[in-house]
Amino acid sequence: MPILLRILAIIAVIVALLVMLAAYDGLFQKNNAVKSAFPLVGRFRYFFHELRPLMRQYFGDDDAFAPRAVIDWILHVSSWKSGYFGFDKFDTTGKFHDPDHQMIHGSTPYNNDEMEPKYPLIWAKRKHPMQFHTYFYRSSMSLGSLWFEATWSMSKACADVHAAYNTGEWWLSVHHIPNVPFSYDKKYFKYKKIPKIAVFIYKLIPGVRLKNRRIERLWNTIQPEMGDRDLFLLDKHHRVFYTIDWDQPLEVFPTPEDLGPEFGQIIFQIGSGLYGLRKEWEDGKAEINRERFAKVTSFARAIEIKLAQWAKQTWWILKWEKVTHTISMIRGVPEWKDIISPNRFPYYEPGNHAGFLEFMEKISEKSGGKPVWCKVVISDRSNVEWIIQAMAQLPADKGPDFITVDGWDGWSGAAPVALWVLFGKKIYDALEILTQVLDQYNVRDRAKIFASSKLYAPHMSARAMALWADAIGNARSIMIAGGCIRAGLCSWEYGVCPVGMATMKKSKRRSYQQVMKNKAKNISNYIKAHNKGLIQVAAVAGVKSPSDLNTDHLVIKRYQNMEEALAGHEAEKSRK
Repeated sequence: MPILLRILAIIAVIVALLVMLAAYDGLFQKNNAVKSAFPLVGRFRYFFHELRPLMRQYFGDDDAFAPRAVIDWILHVSSWKSGYFGFDKFDTTGKFHDPDHQMIHGSTPYNNDEMEPKYPLIWAKRKHPMQFHTYFYRSSMSLGSLWFEATWSMSKACADVHAAYNTGEWWLSVHHIPNVPFSYDKKYFKYKKIPKIAVFIYKLIPGVRLKNRRIERLWNTIQPEMGDRDLFLLDKHHRVFYTIDWDQPLEVFPTPEDLGPEFGQIIFQIGSGLYGLRKEWEDGKAEINRERFAKVTSFARAIEIKLAQWAKQTWWILKWEKVTHTISMIRGVPEWKDIISPNRFPYYEPGNHAGFLEFMEKISEKSGGKPVWCKVVISDRSNVEWIIQAMAQLPADKGPDFITVDGWDGWSGAAPVALWVLFGKKIYDALEILTQVLDQYNVRDRAKIFASSKLYAPHMSARAMALWADAIGNARSIMIAGGCIRAGLCSWEYGVCPVGMATMKKSKRRSYQQVMKNKAKNISNYIKAHNKGLIQVAAVAGVKSPSDLNTDHLVIKRYQNMEEALAGHEAEKSRK
């Protein structure tokens, strides 16, 4: 055979192999959304990712987002690796360690099999308290900023490991309850049956992506008038598309006694825009639609009122490109217009602290006696002292069940840069301020504290728990475990999320849909590893539960001289 033909034959074989590899990436594999969205080409991202440690000494580390070792730990444990690192992960820059809050090694540490973790109970004074089963939970990320597939994966992961899950301020959909099986007896579901032949054809189709495309076409064929496909899940066993029917009477929705493990541990968040719960009047004012509220919170175990988020007491924005017909319908707003949350929560008038606490009590009563609390950002004492002072004047069985503190470093980028740069304390400093105020008014035992910030790994969360946090909330690390590659294109104003988690562009969403079941497993792995890491820290600190960690287990290095350190130590002792 002439040399030219041999070369052409080799090239043909290589091209054929590359085409087959691209077809596998785009149609069959279930683990990676980037490869699904960019068949073959997406593999270069991971090729250069593997090269990065070898090239690091030449191009430096990008630690602006988080220390690389922390990101690698999340990726390792979410994919069932151990999370242990070699010598190349030792921190020589000082960025990995927090010099102000170091843990003290216990003189008689415990072994892991001796540990007895005590998870938070929120709150025994309510008729239906919420029992946590992990210390780590998913903090608020709204449906719409994340799309339906990512919401399903995160909800599934949290429900599988019994971790709490905050809905974010927008709405609750059937995607938040993926472990609740469809049943004709559940009257709060509406459905449309699929012909048997359609299911048979579906089973014959090769590849996850093609199967998903078939489901889309099937929906458009059988029932386009039922509403948006995004609002429905498919139950293959019963051969139905189904969703929550909010038009059903309240009595068919779950009671608190109905909420078994399959419903997960949902925390429903109410934002200042009251979106999804709005009842608008002719003068433009809005209030909570009480019946709608009762139906939505029937699936939740607790309610969070967002007074502030990350470093802002200001608006949250969802760009108009994400306000599709589906989002406008479930939130009760015009489509294709920016959604901007008001600066102030409508049921809190400055100075009327008692009135706001009374509103919280009514919310708990309307939900059937579930825990209610608020989310704040702390720049100084004034951000929380008003609510704690008002709480101290109430009977012990009244007032917020716990307080969520969102740290300065908890920002997500959905606010102007000036606001998240200038306002709010870092989470460790914020926790110290909050506990000092709680102790001053003798109500520390009446409210749990949740720390919601960029506490990606157990060494970060353990410090927060030693500063009296009862549970740790995180969103970004769960996104990383779920496939986020930190491209920074979450807002449609700047581009399109290449993974398909934070976009409504069909092609990218199909990529994530192709891998979302495995991503749910990755997120579950990460939550379990984070919780396990907290228990390991507690064992070495010499206590049987992370909930027993306190400032006695910290060396707080923030004093400039010995005299200042002694004064600070005496203040700590008197506070305890």
